[in-house]
This record gives sequence, structure tokens and C-alpha cells, in this order.
Amino acid sequence: MIDYTDVDAKLEEYSEAFDIYMESGEMPPTMPEEDCLAGYMKEVIDNNPQIDGTDTTWVEVLKDGLISYFAALLEQFRAMQLEAMKELALIAKFQGAGIEDKRSLWQTVCGTIQKGYSKYEVNLQGYINQFQTTDKQSVFDALTGDWEAACKEKLNRRERQALERSKKNFENYSRDAGTSDYEDKKKIDNYLHRYPKLKEIVDMIGRDSDPSKDERDSIIYKFLPVTVAKNSSAEEIDRVETGDNLERVLPVELSLPEDFFFKRYATKELQQFSSPGKDKPKKVEEHRKDPRLTKGPIIVSIDTSGSMSGQPQRIAFSLLKQLLRMAKKQKRSCYLITFSVRSKSIDLAKPRNWNRVDSFLENSFSGGTDGEQMLGEAIRLLQKGTYEMADILIISDFEFPEPVKETMEKINKEKTLGTRFYGLRIGHYGTKAYETKVLDKMWTV
Repeated sequence: MIDYTDVDAKLEEYSEAFDIYMESGEMPPTMPEEDCLAGYMKEVIDNNPQIDGTDTTWVEVLKDGLISYFAALLEQFRAMQLEAMKELALIAKFQGAGIEDKRSLWQTVCGTIQKGYSKYEVNLQGYINQFQTTDKQSVFDALTGDWEAACKEKLNRRERQALERSKKNFENYSRDAGTSDYEDKKKIDNYLHRYPKLKEIVDMIGRDSDPSKDERDSIIYKFLPVTVAKNSSAEEIDRVETGDNLERVLPVELSLPEDFFFKRYATKELQQFSSPGKDKPKKVEEHRKDPRLTKGPIIVSIDTSGSMSGQPQRIAFSLLKQLLRMAKKQKRSCYLITFSVRSKSIDLAKPRNWNRVDSFLENSFSGGTDGEQMLGEAIRLLQKGTYEMADILIISDFEFPEPVKETMEKINKEKTLGTRFYGLRIGHYGTKAYETKVLDKMWTV
């Protein structure tokens, strides 16, 4: 029985399976052959000749459509499975019960079987007749075995029937809406060509830009011997002791594996001659660039106040969807915060929310702007721990005050932990303090 109780986990599994099948032509080995949704995914991909990898936008449209369709189906599957699990729990309880408890459960068992199964699936009367001639425990074992198998088969049948009933509607919707979805995604690409700075933002947050521009200068101290000392004469050797004097280390220590050697060196456990050398290890100062190699989550905050309606809104939406597209490819978490008078948020790391972006943003552009509430929500996410090394992008006209002192202290603390704060200012007004005091980088269109 395939576990459908965690819908988000299954959607992640299907999303990854889609990518693997597109790349290799095979489903991942962890995907059960009896998984009807995985089988249907293969069928859809194979029956769409335009999905050949040459136009990635068509691939993206099909994947988003399938994941959205599966999200609705999995909710039905989950309800069916929870119902079946209650029955399987009753079967297990009845099977493990003593004879007296079996008698007390018998009426419930008979009622459940009679209501849910035909005599061809579970021949209850036939088992009752065998009580007269066969050992009762053997009859109970055979009954519960047939009942459990019938319960699982009924669940599989209901899941396949739900798929068959709904897939025609999905195919019709895909045919009618697929072209418009494709055109919408192409418009996003057109915005990136029209506003080159949007492409710069995507490259920066995607870590595709020159990493040397986003590195910290660290000072590394190394302790190195001037030379490795020659073996001391017998007269010079007093005894063997432990320490970290590399000039006096025994040759046998130099043959140790590197990680073990450095561990013994750090804890001063290297075997060495007792007579100290005159020359001591020298301290070497080395400057090293530390790039942010870990691609953390993405948090996008979009100003939905009235001043952002119209063209600013379209620019913001286009950039958001491009960042979401990039986050899917890089398998990075993505969180959206919209803010005006108050903020609201949606977790785009969950595939079921991918197609909710448009409805989430509809009719949002009204009222004034509360930047403090937006920053508070972003910091709350960062402090949850799963958003370490995050890239935060604020899209706004920045016509609101700079952060208060307490908020600014929290922002600076998050920066020391690897978070970067970026901004896209739409228009040439707004608070200059964000560019000079708050953000690591600001773009303006």
C-alpha cells in the first residue's frame, strides 16, 4: 500500500520523478511500479511530442499542470487511505485479540465486512459455516487474511477509479489552458529582456554571477615548522613524550592518515622527542575569500500597496515567477511575503502552492505600506532555522520609513549568519536609507 497521507512529500516525490524521467526516460527505482499516478505521468509525457526538451517552457507548463492536478487527486487519495487505515487497524486488533475479545468484536467485524464487501471478495458466510468443522483459530486467520487483502485491493481500485474519472477533465483543461500558460511564461522571459537588471537579480540570487563579488575576506592563521627536524642523536634524546612540536615529531607519526594526524596535532597528542628544538613553528597569516557556496532558500517580499499597481505590479510578478522557476530547478525553498497595510505569506516550497501564486496576489494592490511588518515576517522565517543562508529580495518603491533600531539590529545579526538582503526599487523615489544602510545591493528600474 502506497502511503499518500503526507501530500506535500508525495508531490515532492512526483516532481523529482518528472525531472528524472525527462532526463533519463526512466522512473527512479524508488518509485513503486503499482503507483498509478507515476504510471499516468509517464503516459502523459510519452503522449506529448512537444515535450522533447528543446523548449523548456513547454516542459515547465506540463509539469506545473501535472503537479497541480496530482495535488487535488492526492487529497482524495489521502481521505480514502485514512478510511482504509481505520479498517486495517480493526483487522489487526481482531487478529491479535484473545477468543473472548474476538467474541465481543464479532458483531462489528460482521457489520464492516457485510457493508463493504461482496461474498466474492470476503465470503463471510462461508467462514461462519467452517466454524462447525474446522479449528476456530484457523478460520479466524484465514478470514482476517482475506479481509486485509480485500481492504487493500478496494483502496487501490478506488484510487484508480478516481484517476480515471478525473483525468479526462485534466487533459481537456491542459489542451485549452496549456497554450495560454505557455504564452504567460514567455511574457516573463520578455520582461527579463526588456529590463536587464531583472536578469542580474536572478543571476545574483541564483548564485550564477561572479562569486568573487559576493565574498567575505577572512584571515586564516596557520602554524608551520621552518623545517622538519632531522633525527636527534642518541645523546640528545631524553625520552618520548606527546605534544605538537612538528620539528621533534617521530617519523612514525608522519605516516598517519592526514585527518588523524591533524586531529592528534590539534590535541597535542603527537609522539615527539623530549628535547625541544631551538626553532619554533612560525605563524603565517593568510587572507582567504569565503564564497557563499551553499544555496539557501529564497524569500521574496512584494510591496502590494496602491502605489505599486499597474506596470510596477507586472514587473514584480514577472520577477517573482522567474525566481520561482529558478528555485524549482535548483530545488531551493521559496517563500513569498506580500505587504501593504499588513503582510501575508505563502510557502512556495510546497508544490501544491505553485499554481496559487496568481490567486494569492489578486486584488492585493491597495492601501499604504508597513515595511516593519514585512521585515518582521522575514526575520521570523530566518529564525526558524530552515531558512539559513537565505537570499531575501524586497520588491517595492520603498516609499516607507527605514527600519527601527531593534529591527536593524536583527537584520545585521542575520547578515553575520550568511543571509543577504537585496532590493529592487521600481521608480526613482522612496527611502534612500534602504540602499545605504539596510540592503547588500539595490537595483532600480
